[in-house]
Amino acid sequence: MTQFYEVRDSDHNLVWIAAHETAGEHRIFVYLPNTGTWQHSTAVEDDFYALDRAATYAPISAGQAARWLPTLHKLNAKTAGWLLDDLTRSSTASSAELGLPIAATARPTADVQVIEILTRNDGHRWVAVYNGRTSGAARAFASDLRNGKKARINRIGRFEARVVQETVVEARRIVEKASA
Repeated sequence: MTQFYEVRDSDHNLVWIAAHETAGEHRIFVYLPNTGTWQHSTAVEDDFYALDRAATYAPISAGQAARWLPTLHKLNAKTAGWLLDDLTRSSTASSAELGLPIAATARPTADVQVIEILTRNDGHRWVAVYNGRTSGAARAFASDLRNGKKARINRIGRFEARVVQETVVEARRIVEKASA
């Protein structure tokens, strides 16, 4: 189980979306927009467990966390290079491992991830496969998927696609009906 948090500094600025593993090692991961990954953060972890916290931690749902991810600003490599280096050297967790849908990342979903999702789809339900930064990007992805322009994905079948919530693409396998 994972609990997500908005992490704000003393000036109430949103600095991280954090994911706290509430089972196992109780590690805390922060979403790093520079790489689109969740990185283990010992600094945030130490502050979270401290009696006198420097930051505030407001619990949020997985859905709220997913909505915040595309809005986070990248770390400046010049002014926070040390932090960026520290985080990118730490262990990672995937959105799926933390309980977020794969498509809920800030970066568009890779074809490999889409294939992984769609190979398990039986055509009876819609599944999220992409989350673009703009509605135009989502519409283009859905159109390419519907029209067979995604060669690697086409190899596993044909799919219907639709845009929901402006930037999320859902798809499902087209199942050919058997003739009598």
